[in-house]
Amino acid sequence: MNKIKTIAAFAAASLLAFQSCSDMLDVTNPNSLNDDQIRELLSSSDETKVNATLEAIGSGLEAYICLAHEKLSGGFSNGYANEFSVHLSRNVACENMIYGDVANSITDGWASYYNHTFNAAEKNENASCYGWWYSSSYIIAQANKAATYLTDEVATSPNALPAVKTYAAQAKTLRAYGYLQLMERFRKAYKYGGSEQQGMPIYTKYAYNTPVAPSTAQETWEWIIKELEDAGTYFAAGKNSATDGYTTVNPTDLTTFYDIDRTLSDFFLARACLDYGEYDKAIAACQRILAKYPTLIDETHYGVQTSRLDDIATPLDDAWKKGKDEVRNDDNAFLSIPSNPEVLFGWTSESNLYSWNNLNSLKAGNSKSGLFQISESLYNKIDDNDYRKGIFADHEVESYPYFTDNGHAASTLLKYTNLKWGATICQNADERTFTNISSDQIIFRSSEVLLMLAEAQYQAGKEADAKTTLNKLLASRTKSGAPTLTCDNYKGGLGTWEQIQLQWQIEMWGENGLDYYCHKRWNTDAVRQGGNHWKDYTWSVEDMEWQIPQKELSTNSHWNK
Repeated sequence: MNKIKTIAAFAAASLLAFQSCSDMLDVTNPNSLNDDQIRELLSSSDETKVNATLEAIGSGLEAYICLAHEKLSGGFSNGYANEFSVHLSRNVACENMIYGDVANSITDGWASYYNHTFNAAEKNENASCYGWWYSSSYIIAQANKAATYLTDEVATSPNALPAVKTYAAQAKTLRAYGYLQLMERFRKAYKYGGSEQQGMPIYTKYAYNTPVAPSTAQETWEWIIKELEDAGTYFAAGKNSATDGYTTVNPTDLTTFYDIDRTLSDFFLARACLDYGEYDKAIAACQRILAKYPTLIDETHYGVQTSRLDDIATPLDDAWKKGKDEVRNDDNAFLSIPSNPEVLFGWTSESNLYSWNNLNSLKAGNSKSGLFQISESLYNKIDDNDYRKGIFADHEVESYPYFTDNGHAASTLLKYTNLKWGATICQNADERTFTNISSDQIIFRSSEVLLMLAEAQYQAGKEADAKTTLNKLLASRTKSGAPTLTCDNYKGGLGTWEQIQLQWQIEMWGENGLDYYCHKRWNTDAVRQGGNHWKDYTWSVEDMEWQIPQKELSTNSHWNK
């Protein structure tokens, strides 16, 4: 007997297209349909009917790519209750990112992650550890709401319309991403002990499921990879078949960047294959993406150069509403989609609580206790002809005026403070303001793909190809007028593998928890010592594996205790 599913949105969507919802559906109550009826609708050749059904069961999945949910912060709706903050907490716990300073730091929030006073074991049940597990599980559940109906049988049926294939691919992509998160966070790296662990219990239907036994790690990784490969096949035959499943992005239409398409299925496929060791597949996926996104951010839009800092810090008049120099969000590729040719996924925001609020060191209302800096150690490894060195303050500004809406305020802006996300004036504003924090949010970009490609090529024994790939990044990050940087002339004289690791740390500084994920994948400890660190610490890679919450262990007896 099929479960009855109530889809309120279905009736609303249907009524827009048909005078009689009951006539369209040929059922007594169009708001309550069983599984077979929904699948029958999806198999229809009536495009209007199919699209109405798809909108009801599969629209909005892109919202779960960067989840915001109170469970991520122990049930509290605050600035930490989102995936962006989870990633930031992982980066600041490593060695390349510093929060505040010892004299002004607080003991909670980001400082607790930097200090390593945050104890995931203590918070296993009611806060972050459970929330981190819940968030990935929640993503999987949302994907399964659609995938329960958009099965392989439905998507591959002779009458399946292109839109059906696209929606099925989106559900597969999102579901695989949820499992990719669980494996990267709650298991060891596959090459370094993870192959001997259990994998994950695989659920493919939205229902009250009886707990199933975890698959092996190998089975789980291979399932994730196949899901993403199948998604790519469906995308290629779907609505965007003319572009092989990739959305044609348009800088004047920002909705084209907020989309689950083959770009994301290939992005997650490359990442999963890199984790698992399927390097040839990772290479192919990366190359497909880079063929669509060949252009990198230019020097003018890559953050804010420290040479502008003193003028930015000088008030234009006594009103303190403007400075001698201003940086609009559109001037910075990390805050503006139209200025960033690398964007694979992102959105425009009227209230950017993520990068603008957390990482913009130049916004109104800041103080040095709330700023992130690059470590002196990593800063000193950046070549002087690399313009990325300039997006970190090369000197201290003793009295930086943090312009406020009422009165004047100033604080010290420390040397090495990040200017990567720097801007003083946000969207829809003409002066610095504390109340408006509008800017674009960029989640994934093509430089990460280029770095995955170089790493996969090296691991596949194609060192010459890896150097060629890495040289493309280095050439694009060379200061105007300086000799072109290459692996062979970059500061430090590093070998290819060490250069790949360094460029991950420089290019992706502060983004997507990648410092943490790279340490796990490379099986290396995060070691802080001296420099501008105000707490030395060694974070062992053994301690980077998140604990599966007791709530999961106690409800699924198949886990090895």
